[in-house]
Amino acid sequence: MLTRDKLTDPQWNAIRTTPHLVMLAVSAAGGTPFEEWRERKAGLRGISDAINSSNPLLRAIADSAQIVEAEEDIRAWYYTLPDAERTHSSVQAKALGSAQLALDAVRSQGSAEDLVQYGDFILGTAMRVARVAREGDFLGIDGERISRAERDFIARLEDVVKASRG
Repeated sequence: MLTRDKLTDPQWNAIRTTPHLVMLAVSAAGGTPFEEWRERKAGLRGISDAINSSNPLLRAIADSAQIVEAEEDIRAWYYTLPDAERTHSSVQAKALGSAQLALDAVRSQGSAEDLVQYGDFILGTAMRVARVAREGDFLGIDGERISRAERDFIARLEDVVKASRG
């Protein structure tokens, strides 16, 4: 199984940061600030729950120090963008690019099982975030469990994961 010590720093950074970027990309797809907060909270809980994984790479991602570093890296990237570029589209593009880099690193350094588990982890994070809040509802009535924008991003992420598996 793949472990942190088999990876270069840029590979590890992509692997560690991608779940956080995926979480932000899904939550930024729409909804109220309160819904976004709830979605991000659920995503972070999913990432930290990986501490119980049998996969050492996923356990390393869930380490509290690694979570803080990933969040700081994302914050540093985001706030270097001009205000006009701080959009959900730029976050989604960054998440998809990071996912591609991370999956390439896992494929080159790890086993097929590592690749499946990591791909499932980032897809699971996306779905967990998307399912938290109803989009477009009024006091819990109507709305969609997963918005069109969230579905579109998750479909693009699935394409990246499927392509990495060859």
